Amino acid sequence: MADLVGRLDDELREPLSHYLLECQSLVSTQSMADPLDPARDHGVPTGMSSDGTWVWSTYWGYFVREYAIEVPAEFIDHARSRDFQPVTLDNAEQERIDSELEATFSD
Repeated sequence: MADLVGRLDDELREPLSHYLLECQSLVSTQSMADPLDPARDHGVPTGMSSDGTWVWSTYWGYFVREYAIEVPAEFIDHARSRDFQPVTLDNAEQERIDSELEATFSD
């Protein structure tokens, strides 16, 4: 992960981290220690989030905000196409994604 630090353009940090952190949380778990700064022994959000198209580890938003960690260019293009506006899923969308995740993890 350390090799990805600082690779994201600064102008993307705020809107992208906001998008990542504010889209629908699918699963939340306890926070974890920051692997890049051991002095931060908690506070990194963990779980899974989604905007209905992409599903990601919730900690992406934290690492984008704190360290300008690079995420896939396809995801950035996708979030940009939505003007970085967070999405709240309706019940049907959330159930669809939950089912897809369950199928993925049961294989």
